[in-house]
Amino acid sequence: MQHRCTNRLVRRTFHVAVALALVHLASCGDGRNFPKTYPVKGKILVNGQPASDCQIFLHRTSGENSSTPVTPQAITDKNGEFQLTSFHTNDGAPEGEYVVTIEWRDRTGLSKQDFEGPDQLGGAYAKVETTKGMKGFVVQVGKQAQELPPFELKQSAEAKRRVEEARKHRPTPGGGPLH
Repeated sequence: MQHRCTNRLVRRTFHVAVALALVHLASCGDGRNFPKTYPVKGKILVNGQPASDCQIFLHRTSGENSSTPVTPQAITDKNGEFQLTSFHTNDGAPEGEYVVTIEWRDRTGLSKQDFEGPDQLGGAYAKVETTKGMKGFVVQVGKQAQELPPFELKQSAEAKRRVEEARKHRPTPGGGPLH
């Protein structure tokens, strides 16, 4: 008799857990509560050349006007071009003023989705405190699609040397150093 009660309790607990999960998913909504975003695209050049796999982040200059804080971001393609994402792929950024930061790290991991190693730009564009004083790094997103002027960055010889040195000593998936 106790066995049957235990099974009934387990089934009931399972059904309650499934019902709670469904209520939770339904309450998440479909994103209609997200702030309105506007498409923003641009390009990153390093030493005059398009830079693939740069990470660009937009940081609000003033307090959030939304209950959903966001840092719009993107990764450049092989042409150095990007489209910002806030909530859904390439949806852009909410209206407002932002300070831009940029990092350029190697893709790593089995699926090449991680970014590790030294910043190929030596950290020169990675901090809000630094970039907020640089020309073109404070941007205004308006209520329309926009294309930002190209970010023309410089890679120092020291940053380049550090990256090359790190690549020599980083193990490959097979276990040896990269060459």
